[in-house]
Formats: sequence, C-alpha cells, structure tokens
Amino acid sequence: MAASISLTGLAACGSAEPYAAKVNGITLSKAGLDDELDAIRNNKKYLAALEQSNITVKGKGSGTFDSSFVARVLTRRIYLELIHEEFVKRKLKLKAADLTAAREQLLTSVGDPAVLDAFPKAYYNEIRRTTAEVTVLQADLANASDDNLRKYYADHQDMFQQACAAHILVEAKAEADAIEKELAKAADPKATFAEIARSKSKDPGSGAKGGDLGCASPSGYVEEFKAAVLTQKLGVIGDPVKTQFGYHIIRVDSRDPVPPFEEVKEQVQQAVTDGAQGPFNDFLNKASSKAKVEVNPRYGTYDTSGDSPQVVPPKSPSVTDGPTDAPPEAPSDAPADAPTDTTG
Repeated sequence: MAASISLTGLAACGSAEPYAAKVNGITLSKAGLDDELDAIRNNKKYLAALEQSNITVKGKGSGTFDSSFVARVLTRRIYLELIHEEFVKRKLKLKAADLTAAREQLLTSVGDPAVLDAFPKAYYNEIRRTTAEVTVLQADLANASDDNLRKYYADHQDMFQQACAAHILVEAKAEADAIEKELAKAADPKATFAEIARSKSKDPGSGAKGGDLGCASPSGYVEEFKAAVLTQKLGVIGDPVKTQFGYHIIRVDSRDPVPPFEEVKEQVQQAVTDGAQGPFNDFLNKASSKAKVEVNPRYGTYDTSGDSPQVVPPKSPSVTDGPTDAPPEAPSDAPADAPTDTTG
C-alpha cells in the first residue's frame, strides 16, 4: 500500500525541513511542491482526468496525497530544474512567441482550455515557462539556427507539400501492365480506375474508396511511391511502380507547390526539434545521473541506479507533512501527466 502524507503534522511542530529537494545547491522548496500539489488537487477536471488514467493522486487519509504521486511530481521538478540550469548556462532567452507556443502545447496536453485556465495564475505561468524552456533547449541542442532550419527545409521540401493521389495495388507486374492498358482504352479512365480499384486492389483501405488515398505529404510514402507522386504528370496514369508491397498503378490528381519557408517555419522548427529528442534525452540522462541531488526524507530518496533517475517514495508513512507523490517520467517536450514547475 502506498504511503500518504498529510498537510499538517511535523511542520506544525517545527521539525520539518523547509526543502523538498536540493539540486546542485539549488533549493526546491517544500512550499513550491505543496503549491503544485494543491493546484492539481483543486483543479477538479484535471484531477478527474488523472484518476481516469489510473494515476492515484490522493492518499488514504483526509488531506493527504499518495506518496508515489508526490515522488513523480518531485522527480519532474528536479528534471525541470536541471533543464533550467542548462538553459541559463547556454544563455538562452524566452521570447513572447515561445510562451505562446508553450500555451498551445499545454492546451494540446490537457485538451480543454477551461482545465488549463482553472490552475492558479502563478502556477500556470510557471508551467508555461518550464514548457517553453524545454522546447527552446531542445531546439538549441538540435542547433536549430535559422540557417540550419533553412537547410532542413531545402533538404525535406516534400514534407511541406500536399499531393492528392489514387492507386491500385496488385501483386504481379503482368497484372499491373494489363490494368494500365485497360485504363488507356477506357472511355472514362477515372471511373474505370475506381471500379478496378474496388474489385482488384490489394490495399483494402483505399480500394474500398476507388483507390483514393486522399491528400497528404509525399514524405509519408515509401521512396518509390513518393518519387512517382512528386514527378508524375497530373491526371495521367503512370507506368506501374514496384515497391515492397507489390505493383502500383498511380494517378496523381493534384500537387501543391512547396510553400515559402516563412509560411512553414514553425513546422520546420517542430520537425527539427522532434529530431532532437535523442540529444535532449542524452543530456537529461547524463544531467540527472551526475547531479548532486538531496531529497527531503519525508518524500523518499533519489535513486540513480536505473535508466532514469527518480525519487523513490518512502516505504512506510513515517512522515505526516506535506503533499506527496509525482509521476517519475522525464519531461520531453513538456511535463507529462501534470504540468509542473521547478522553482519553489
């Protein structure tokens, strides 16, 4: 059974330490942790969403928090402090656009603007800041300078295009050649294409729709198919294309021009940042393993033996003060189940 920690008790006796954890000499205050846990508990919709995800927030006693949940929250606060330290070390700065993007990330995470707006303003400002710092640091680790973004854009232009296409997939080249000839003679090639796709295509998804693949970025297709979608004349049935799936008879109905860099700059930056997840995780794993971390014993101990260092909650309810429990996954682009801040 998970231990729980009440909001009153030792602190009233003056015996409680005022810190939740110390990270490389920086104090993460107990008050900051308490405020965060209260913000989560008092946001009814958010709390319900966590509980529906099988995350236990409340402890067994009145006014307590589950110690494992508190350990998760404290772990994430430690990680976010390490991110903040690296952010400052690299002399990075947050711009208004970064904070705007961070709010959008948080909205995506919680789903309902009312849930996000129900948090206290001070707590909301903190989670917006820490989310923005994560994203900006990821971009810096990926060396997402304007020049590098433009190079990525130039090298991956198909990612930012849209093409509408249809295909018929068959197993043998002879069958593909026969279908191509039949379509060349058809009075209404488009209608005949759809009819053949429904009756013969080995792709059940598009086959049921007359071969229609809809409109998408060509970058999502395998190389041979992508090349055809990018180069084939519009509305004209091309030669059968062989891929790992078989032979495709392809018709490209439309192909948008590549939008200018400025129009898709945010998408380019997101793509580069997503690609930086590896370097970011490497940084976080090293930083969290090497950091000098001291955890207030009432919340547990800091365990570096596993792949992801984390706060391990106490095994028994030996402390009766302050909220306890927090999810121990490392933040990636934003805190996971609960938005969190790192300062106290």
